[in-house]
Amino acid sequence: MLFIKRINDQDGFLRLKEDWTSLLEKSKCDTIFLTWEWMHTWWECFQEDKQLFILAVYDENENLVGLAPLCKDKKKISIISVLNYIRFLGTMPVSSDHLDFILYQGREKEALEAIVEYLFKENRWDFCLLSNIPATSLTGRLLKEIMGNRPFQSEISQVCPYIPLPDQIEDFYSSLSGNIRNTIKRKRRSLHKKYDDFELVIWENPDEIDDAMERLFELHEKRWVIVKHKGHFIRNDIRKFHKKIARIFLNSDMLRLYFLRVREDYVATLYTFKYNNKLFYYQGGWDPKWSKDRVGNILTSLAIEDAINKGYSEYDFLRGTELYKTQLTDKKREEVDVFVLNSFNARVYLFFRNLYHKMKRQR
Repeated sequence: MLFIKRINDQDGFLRLKEDWTSLLEKSKCDTIFLTWEWMHTWWECFQEDKQLFILAVYDENENLVGLAPLCKDKKKISIISVLNYIRFLGTMPVSSDHLDFILYQGREKEALEAIVEYLFKENRWDFCLLSNIPATSLTGRLLKEIMGNRPFQSEISQVCPYIPLPDQIEDFYSSLSGNIRNTIKRKRRSLHKKYDDFELVIWENPDEIDDAMERLFELHEKRWVIVKHKGHFIRNDIRKFHKKIARIFLNSDMLRLYFLRVREDYVATLYTFKYNNKLFYYQGGWDPKWSKDRVGNILTSLAIEDAINKGYSEYDFLRGTELYKTQLTDKKREEVDVFVLNSFNARVYLFFRNLYHKMKRQR
């Protein structure tokens, strides 16, 4: 017989750390964005008017077999003044991919059933948005069985390209088209010839990590200015989050912050995470003055080579099908958003939301 404990305060969240980490390792969804460190840091930085709503599922021996890392929030729209909704921790304004319920392998269905039943006994919400769940996760299929006649909807939300990494660097380049392979090699030779040399820097100094992150923010912003976009680090609270998580991940050997240095100038950067022998690319940037030298592409190729040399199994580009990703791989994963409805107002909201997106696609 399973039972649920609801965690709605900071102390309870802190006490969960050890059991959370142990359960994640025993689940099929063990990824960087579901770690206690990522989720707890997100809550510290973005809790504002939200309510913590973590559901911990225990068996008869009080072993943790399931976690629903959730919070309660409010959505304000013009037609309906306020909708109370439930969503994953780790979502906007910070982008987190591969989110899910954390369920002990072999007990997924019974743990998820307990979570769903608890949610519907908690009547003070209009809809639940479960975003960026891998399409291959058991969650989507099990929810269809468990929900029965209760209204819900799922849709593809993101596409995440990735590279299965070979044992040898030469095998990676052999997998690329001749044009892409030759362009990368030509640009690297050209950069070396013009400036004598260039250097791949992997940041390892914890005393200067804040300065390194500021350099990342600056190069990222410069990249986006040329297309009149403010970039993803414009808000102070987002910068605060990434400085905190970068320090935590650096101390845990999970941060891989790459820079391309030409002479004394840092001209490009990649903000990546190492977890479960995989490298996750989160954001990057480069100085537009160096665009003709393709410093962003050069740095990406160097980071992939570094991952291969270290024996990593995969380079995950995360969300987005930009050309610089798809020209390096044709492999991709899809993620889905699941909407669970619990009120008439939620159905009205979803109807107009779907109508809006349909018209947008037609245009």
